[in-house]
Amino acid sequence: MRNVCIFYTDGNRLREITARYPACETVRLRGGPDRALFAERETQSIVFVARNEELQGLAAACRGLSFASVAVYPTDVGYAPREPIGIDISKPRLDYMETELCHVCNLNCKGCCDYSNLHVDTGFYDFDNFVKDLNRMKELFWGIAKIRLMGGEPLMNPRIADYAEKCREIFPDSDLRIVSNGLLLPKIPTDTLERIRDCGCSFDISNYPPSRKNKKEIVAAAERSGVPIKFGVPMNRFLRTILERPTDDPAPAFRNCLFTHCHMMGNGKLAPCSYAYCAYRFNARFGTDYPEDDLLELSDPSLDGWKIVKAFSEPHKYCVCCGRGALPYRWRGHVGPDQAKKEDWLIPDTALSRTVAPVIQKALKPAAVRLRALIQKKK
Repeated sequence: MRNVCIFYTDGNRLREITARYPACETVRLRGGPDRALFAERETQSIVFVARNEELQGLAAACRGLSFASVAVYPTDVGYAPREPIGIDISKPRLDYMETELCHVCNLNCKGCCDYSNLHVDTGFYDFDNFVKDLNRMKELFWGIAKIRLMGGEPLMNPRIADYAEKCREIFPDSDLRIVSNGLLLPKIPTDTLERIRDCGCSFDISNYPPSRKNKKEIVAAAERSGVPIKFGVPMNRFLRTILERPTDDPAPAFRNCLFTHCHMMGNGKLAPCSYAYCAYRFNARFGTDYPEDDLLELSDPSLDGWKIVKAFSEPHKYCVCCGRGALPYRWRGHVGPDQAKKEDWLIPDTALSRTVAPVIQKALKPAAVRLRALIQKKK
């Protein structure tokens, strides 16, 4: 009997993987995870060679089965792991996580979705606490499909490379990216950018008007260090998302939401989305009382990764505050705490916001989801 079975959906790099296991068996998977097929290989060691987005379902289909070992090899995350990554199938994989490395920003966009321009929080995510929280996440999940290091503006944190390297060390399976407006990138030392490159991390550049204006310099800085960057679609508009009058039912907003996957970790907490995580900042600045209790305390010993995944796939309390149809307005930068008004975020209670906007957003959501997936693919 062959001791290693390699299941694959993507033939990229298959040859180099099979070279590690000269006597292995290879099985191509078509049509998604096949638990019965996996069960036939119990007691063997198995390796999944697949696209990053497929690994969560493949591993979950093995839950409860007994293998000598299980490993994964993501084929499309922009870097080549040194070897297949061993995983613990008694735990789930989280689809997405973002975290703020810096709480302030050099652009201070009007209506910032994380309220960075309000300056309720300043400074950085303490590195030791960051590592502690990452290790706790590793206790709950065998991996995280996508990790986005954000702000504020993350390049304002002088230890940006340390954070990226630690993420890669603890979650070697992740598609790891820094989300930045890019304006500071030409000022970052080349050796720092090379460290970011060497740990398999890339940049997603938020394509604001100032970022487009400085695109040539941003691209040149990235090319000097070899770090991959990708500009998003031009962002000429932001969205008002908070209801003046919260509703009683969270489900409609959750179904219509364009950001249901945006789980956020920070300062010992994990939230289903960034809006729920950051609500306290809006409340602190404007004296409002939007819900702040959707956050999980990572120190809670009763937390279970499978229950978290299930809870995050369902409407949560803060959803009653989100409009089913967000209202766009023209992007504007350099709106600091003295100029910001709560109306920059609030959806007025009008016939347009109650009826027309939700219909438009529902119609546009499938296309927006496909576009986001396309943009986020590696070159």
